Amino acid sequence: PPLTTLSHTMRAVIFALALALAVANGDRSDKAAYARDMVSSLDWGVMSTISTASDTTGAPFGNPQSHADVNGVIYYYVSDLDQSMLDVAANNQVGYTLSNAEKLSSAACGTIPYVGDEESPLCSRLSITGNFVNISGTDEEEQALDALFSKHPAMKNWPADHSWFVGKLDITQLWEINIFGGASHITPEQYYAGTDGN
Repeated sequence: PPLTTLSHTMRAVIFALALALAVANGDRSDKAAYARDMVSSLDWGVMSTISTASDTTGAPFGNPQSHADVNGVIYYYVSDLDQSMLDVAANNQVGYTLSNAEKLSSAACGTIPYVGDEESPLCSRLSITGNFVNISGTDEEEQALDALFSKHPAMKNWPADHSWFVGKLDITQLWEINIFGGASHITPEQYYAGTDGN
């Protein structure tokens, strides 16, 4: 057979293997449980705010943020000087997006050329909407700091004069794609329970 036919056949075989590996890697049917696993296993995402910067006022603004969770509650160690926090001071509604591409280990996310891609439905992504809340001085702060410093040890050495504080995401809705068939909408109740009943 022509070389191009062999090439297409090989790509199809590799894709089928990648699909099988992706599906076999965890139960994808319980969307809430899968979302909880993504939040726990990943350690950073992109926080989206409505910009207050003079040159981009009112436009979406995305900024990488590190996180840790305690029983699904997402915590951040952030600075008042950061543009995202300046935006939050004006409008605390945020989006927080995670992708399994962050792991740099999934064929579904592109570690095998011509097979996976970060935009593939098999390269799971989770978009979380909610309100950013400063929890400094509350009962939650200590457990949040313990989780953050455990997952991100470098944070302990960050300069003390940068107005650091602990915040959390008060989740209002989750949107997830972890396989073909379209997005799933997950309620906060399902997410915190760790199951959607499937």
